[in-house]
Amino acid sequence: MKNLLLASLLASCLAGCNSDSNDELECSPYPIAIDINNYVVTPEQSAANTALAYDAYTIKLGGVGEGVYSEGNEPDPNKEYAECAIPAVVLGSANTITAINIYSSADYNNEFTAGTSLNSVFDITEMFVNDFDYYSDGNYASVEDFTSVFPTIAPIFIELKPNQAPEVESSHIFYIDISFANGKTFALETEEVLLL
Repeated sequence: MKNLLLASLLASCLAGCNSDSNDELECSPYPIAIDINNYVVTPEQSAANTALAYDAYTIKLGGVGEGVYSEGNEPDPNKEYAECAIPAVVLGSANTITAINIYSSADYNNEFTAGTSLNSVFDITEMFVNDFDYYSDGNYASVEDFTSVFPTIAPIFIELKPNQAPEVESSHIFYIDISFANGKTFALETEEVLLL
């Protein structure tokens, strides 16, 4: 019983010492959105020019940027903040997307030659945060379908997948151009991939 009492007393002293230092500091304000400065293409292949079946290939685009805070609730750069747990929320974008175009360095088929828009060839298989319904009745919407609702909130994350095989086995570098209403534009490209 004495050991339990001693352990409890020691634990409360240590907790009290630790809480004194954090009681003086407050948590930093949390952002309410993200101002996207760029998109990062996440590689989905193990090496450049990897051979993949078209339906196993995905392109993942992740937005990176700075936090946007509500007016009067911005963090003070001259102030020290306590280390606080950040709420587990997915922040939306503060940006409006006005255009997206996907094209390839090589012919996809006779209709979609090199440099031609492949927006109808790529489906959106995952996206957040955006109100666009990219999955309905067992089918994914194409990038072309997504462009029909522009301008709209720019998604933080987009996963794209071809919905048809190329006519012949060929190597592709896919280029993705994205434009925002505020004038920001992003020119992205994938690693070279051999699609079957």
